[in-house]
Amino acid sequence: VELSIPGRTYGLHDIAMFNLLKVMEIVMLENESNPDITWDGLIDQIRDKIRYYIKLMVEGSNICDIGHRDWAPVPLLSSFIEDCVQHGQDITEGGARYNFSGVQGIGIANLSDSLHALKGMVFEQKRLSFAELIAVLKANFQTPEGEKIRARLINRFEKYGNDIDEVDNISADLLRFYCKEVEQYRNPRGGRFTPGSYTVSAHVPLGSVVGATPDGRLAGEQLADGGLSPMLGQDVQGPTAVLKSVSKLDNFLLSNGTLLNVKFTPATLAGDGGLNKLADFLQAFTRLKLQHIQFNVVNADTLREAQQRPQDFAGLVVRVAGYSAFFVELSQEIQDDIIRRTAHQL
Repeated sequence: VELSIPGRTYGLHDIAMFNLLKVMEIVMLENESNPDITWDGLIDQIRDKIRYYIKLMVEGSNICDIGHRDWAPVPLLSSFIEDCVQHGQDITEGGARYNFSGVQGIGIANLSDSLHALKGMVFEQKRLSFAELIAVLKANFQTPEGEKIRARLINRFEKYGNDIDEVDNISADLLRFYCKEVEQYRNPRGGRFTPGSYTVSAHVPLGSVVGATPDGRLAGEQLADGGLSPMLGQDVQGPTAVLKSVSKLDNFLLSNGTLLNVKFTPATLAGDGGLNKLADFLQAFTRLKLQHIQFNVVNADTLREAQQRPQDFAGLVVRVAGYSAFFVELSQEIQDDIIRRTAHQL
């Protein structure tokens, strides 16, 4: 996941997690009483707010970087880095040849799904005013028409991960903007900030601080896992459609690394035929020039059994988002996340 040259790099690849969906929520709430809000105006404000919070993120990250240098040098780790040894300089002082500060942009799938649904519901179909939609979201859909509105937001508007240009292009445009903004900044070690998009398990706590959103997501619900993965259950056109959606993002700009999670049922990969299908799928992945993909091959029923009888599944290993773990040792929230991911067939 983290792109580095071994022995020459101090990447600080997870110096910050940037919650893109929270930025959208802030902008929406700031315009709650604005009768003149337009689609283009909303997107412009989201860009401005991304720029604003990236600047604050850089300031905070650099303060931490300076703190590491002044109060927590790591001479043992530095001894494994070629240039640190040659120059007698700790990695926290910039002794490595390559010095980065990696920032993960989280929630791009939810952001594009939400904006696409908002555009259709408010600005095109005009079923709700902007203020009326915000009122429903602030109530977490607990209004007389709330569940009907939520059902329409979920079911009547296309979602990222299904090879729908209208949705995927929103993801591509805003993620490109985020990357270009991050790349402008430098750290105290003389290196650059680098944008990436992989969550580890941060999509759960980051979702807990965001209210209900126009993609139909409830207040506090997790964000899409992985980084570039679609939201749970929204990738309904098959795994190749997922690859094509991700390919529309500028993967080259995500120099700090990316992650796409894909879950397959064991039956679809059974035997030589299943392995051949997986090989074809991976060839498509490479031809589309994507960075990183990882798989779970497991039935949801097996995972539910493991939740009920953890003593019988102590050796069950799953991929979370950039790392492997024993399923029964994960938190309930992460276990449920893995269970709810779309199980694809080839």
